[in-house]
Amino acid sequence: MLPLGVALALALGVAACGGDDDTSSSPPAPTSEKTPVDAACSLLTAADATTLFGVPAQPRVEGRPKSVASQCIYQSPALDGQLAQFRIFDNERYYSEDLVADGTPVTGLGRKAYIDAEGPDGIVDLQFVNDGKVYALAYSNIAGDAAARASNLELLARTIDDRM
Repeated sequence: MLPLGVALALALGVAACGGDDDTSSSPPAPTSEKTPVDAACSLLTAADATTLFGVPAQPRVEGRPKSVASQCIYQSPALDGQLAQFRIFDNERYYSEDLVADGTPVTGLGRKAYIDAEGPDGIVDLQFVNDGKVYALAYSNIAGDAAARASNLELLARTIDDRM
């Protein structure tokens, strides 16, 4: 299993640096509607994570960084180190496609989306934007072959998008 710090750094650290350094334009305004704290777990369920993992998933409780409006994390109870992380940001500035060298645009998902199947430490990272909010979904496992499930993560993101 990836150390918690590495997983959080990928899901949050890169995203927090989103945007460009052009000071002549102001950053995108946050959405007018604040995301409820429990929204992420209503969109990504234990059944979804179980399908992604192929084994039963259980919730993993972690502190929520201030920049994150809502988060939901599931892990596999097995020794395979599977981890699914889903975070919602109330501001589009957290969209980080321009910071991901290997990101591939995903069409038909939100207003814009990308997936990086070969992220740091084997993490698959997918983000999409809807109504000024960023939805970030990440998957990793201890085997280091998370990229093999990139298409499953994309299907899961589309399911989440359809639920909104």
